Amino acid sequence: MKNLLQVVLVFALAAGLTACKKNVKDDANADLTAGTNGAEMVITDTNVETTDTTVPTQEIALGAVYFGLDKATLTADARKIVEANAQAIKSAAALASYRITIEGNCDDRGTTSYNIALGQKRAEELKANYVRLGIPAANIETVSYGEEKPVCTAATQECWAKNRRADTLLSVK
Repeated sequence: MKNLLQVVLVFALAAGLTACKKNVKDDANADLTAGTNGAEMVITDTNVETTDTTVPTQEIALGAVYFGLDKATLTADARKIVEANAQAIKSAAALASYRITIEGNCDDRGTTSYNIALGQKRAEELKANYVRLGIPAANIETVSYGEEKPVCTAATQECWAKNRRADTLLSVK
C-alpha cells in the first residue's frame, strides 16, 4: 500500500504540475516566479510512537507556492500549484488518513514580528484555497516561520523571491 500511495501521489502531482506554465520575461517578473521551475516532492519515512505500536508515517513536501514582495495573495500561476497540490492531497485521502501542515515563510528583510505575521497570512491564504477546493479545514494546520527557514541565503532579488513562499507538507499514515 505504501508503494501504491507513493505512485499515486507522484502521478497526481506530475499531472497537476504539467498544466503549470513557466514564463520569465524580465528580472522584475522573475522576482515573482523564482523557484517555480520544477516543483520538488520529497518523501521521507518517520516513525510515530503510540501507546501500543509504531505507525509508519510518510511526509511528502508538495509544490511550494511563491509570493511577491510584501504580498500574501496568490497569482494565477500559484493557484495552479495549489490546485495540483489539492489533487495530490485528495488522492492520498482516498487511501489513508492524513494531516496537512502549511508553513509560511518570508525573506530576511523586515522585522521579525512583521515577517512572522506575513508568513502566517501566506499560510492562511493557502489554507483558505485548499478548503475552497474541498480539503477539510480540520485536517490543515498553519505555522509561520517568518525568515527562520530560508532556502537561499544570498542577498539577491532571486534569492529573496525563493524565500517568499508557503510550503505544504502532507503527512500520510
